[in-house]
Amino acid sequence: MVSAGELSLPDWLTAMRDDDRNGETFPWETILLARLEEARGRLDRERAEAPGLCAELLARAPDSVSDAGAETVEPRFRTWGVCEELLRQSTLEENPFASSRLASLALAVTRGLDEQHDKPLVRDLEARVWASLGSARLRSGDLAGAGEALREGALRLVEGTGDLLVDACLLEFEAAVREAQGGLREAAGLLRQAQARYREIGETTLAERAAQARERVLRALNPS
Repeated sequence: MVSAGELSLPDWLTAMRDDDRNGETFPWETILLARLEEARGRLDRERAEAPGLCAELLARAPDSVSDAGAETVEPRFRTWGVCEELLRQSTLEENPFASSRLASLALAVTRGLDEQHDKPLVRDLEARVWASLGSARLRSGDLAGAGEALREGALRLVEGTGDLLVDACLLEFEAAVREAQGGLREAAGLLRQAQARYREIGETTLAERAAQARERVLRALNPS
């Protein structure tokens, strides 16, 4: 499975038997490989340029980023690398208002990315950004805003690649929303699903995080 931001050959191409190929390189395969290499090179350049562009964007952007303000983001900032970097900073930021600003900027940057990258991959990225924005809203006490972010993230998830990492991320976020709404039993079930998905893809640290959150919810549900 292709993860968000990753590029790889289709399974049916890499699994093709040597006796089917007869040592031949097909023209369409050469073209496909060239396009993948070009896309991978572009993504590497975007990621290398992202820290500097993010610093410049953050210096220019207002303290609060609205949908209208998103239209003022210049095209040169609208890259996968910039969005990833903003998302990374948002996830690590402890201040919920600063985290929300970073996620809002990341969301603004995603506009137009599907003109450069495959739409399902962009939807995965958007889903992750909405989850980060929603988590920031939840930490600042904005439960209604978190619910909106959950709905928007779920819509993107449906149109994504089916990446289990993205799915687990949204499940964790939904669990936090349900817990804040008082749905402890539902939250525990969602965290169990997130833990299973993390384990399936080998993300042991994230699986442990989901397990610890579930144990905390279960203790609240059944206090001794």
